[in-house]
Amino acid sequence: MAEIKTQMFIPKPMRAATLLVIDNRKKPVMISLTGSATIGRDYPESNRDIRICSEIVGRAHGEFIHDDSDDTYYYIDNNSLNGTYINGVKLLPYNQRGSKAARLSDGDIIRIDRSDLEHPHPQAVLMIFSRSFEKNEQWTSIDISGYPSITIGRAPENTLCLNDDMASRAHAEIRVNNYETLILDKNSQNGIFVNRRLVDRCAVLHDNDVIRIANTMLIYKGNSILYNNPGERSGCLSVEIYEKTVGVKKKTLLKDIYFEADTKDFILILGGSGAGKTTLVNAILGDGKVNGKVMLDGQDLYENFKTMKAQIGLVPQFINLRDNDKVITTLMDIADIKLKGYSKNEKEARIAKILNTLGVLNLQNHLIRQLSGGQKKKVSVAAQLVGFQKVFICDEPDSGLDAASRMQQMDILSDIAKSGKIVMVISHEPDDAVDKATGNYHFTKVLVLAKSGTDNSGHLAFFGAPDKALNFFGVNKLQEIMLEINPEHEGGKGRADYYINKFKGSANNG
Repeated sequence: MAEIKTQMFIPKPMRAATLLVIDNRKKPVMISLTGSATIGRDYPESNRDIRICSEIVGRAHGEFIHDDSDDTYYYIDNNSLNGTYINGVKLLPYNQRGSKAARLSDGDIIRIDRSDLEHPHPQAVLMIFSRSFEKNEQWTSIDISGYPSITIGRAPENTLCLNDDMASRAHAEIRVNNYETLILDKNSQNGIFVNRRLVDRCAVLHDNDVIRIANTMLIYKGNSILYNNPGERSGCLSVEIYEKTVGVKKKTLLKDIYFEADTKDFILILGGSGAGKTTLVNAILGDGKVNGKVMLDGQDLYENFKTMKAQIGLVPQFINLRDNDKVITTLMDIADIKLKGYSKNEKEARIAKILNTLGVLNLQNHLIRQLSGGQKKKVSVAAQLVGFQKVFICDEPDSGLDAASRMQQMDILSDIAKSGKIVMVISHEPDDAVDKATGNYHFTKVLVLAKSGTDNSGHLAFFGAPDKALNFFGVNKLQEIMLEINPEHEGGKGRADYYINKFKGSANNG
């Protein structure tokens, strides 16, 4: 194994947080949040960081608070006259300063409005907090006045045609009559969400409602619809576990777990026996529901499991590449399983797009046995990318493999992450996951679970970059972290509680 070289520390830029604002100007404005920011009404003498054009916004209405210890944002309403609603719930006064700080997650809908949100004030303000908007996100407006019906989907014959492969060909329909506006699900594969809630067949629309169709966000404004059309969007995963209990006696397996992962993150999960690694994986997969939330691009996995389960999945150790099959045949077989409801032409276009991204489009008609080792690896990556998973989870993919196979497996997983996905892996040989050219770890983050001797539950003992993990635990290799946290009767140093408390302290103190 290549020696792990000491690298110069270069602070990573914090993950992008964006605020989409629609006020009395009626046009969406994208604001990058780079720290704490105050918010208030726009008037000549205003010194607020974010100035809103609306008469119902207070001069010092609220503030966004940034906790740089874990790059988390909170919002506080400063006891404003009209208040602030987050996901339809009004923030109540807590003390003389304002409301309690509400932690923000990707996709949270923030409104400044009167109490009846179904009949918004003419100068109501809509804001969306996002971790998954693309840089320079483009928004389009379509005038729907005079249309009794608007069809939405990826097929070109729709009124609103989406450049979004996760949308169904005929995904949704908006019907307008004299009494109400309805949105109907046309038996789509990935469903429709209105204000973060899954639509059951149909729902009534009101001004400022936020609609989610696959990767596309639409905002209903009565006579018009504002929408972005980003195509295949990268993922943002937020995991918050208050506790996970099992059995009649409610034995607690996991407690107080919170972390966020972004596109291209390759995350190593470390932890001793009983620390809750597999429990955590099952919670993220939705196979073992916990008291908490698993959010992907602002959508709750547990509330919307049927439509979201295909976006988070397990990765097998190796795709079985049959030597006498062509590359295109291998990938079409996988597409037939993962892309139900797609035409042959659409499947072929999806495969061609992936192969072109990986630089091996010219190999699609080659037999597998004609490929080099590196080319086979790229075909294995392509096989995983055919579907629309945004999060890939691997539970001990290196178990039983020799050193060369372990390194190859980690190379493949790293390439999947670099393609714009989130990859999480439990590994017993983490120091094999090294880039042979640079000597650096493939992992972008390390998550350490440790079993507390106080309550016998798994807690978060660290989450951060590999170099910071080595420094935090005072070790030279990732594998040596296990010696620090494992109990003495398992050959460790029994310092789990020390590191659990140390990490909590570092998070609280920034």
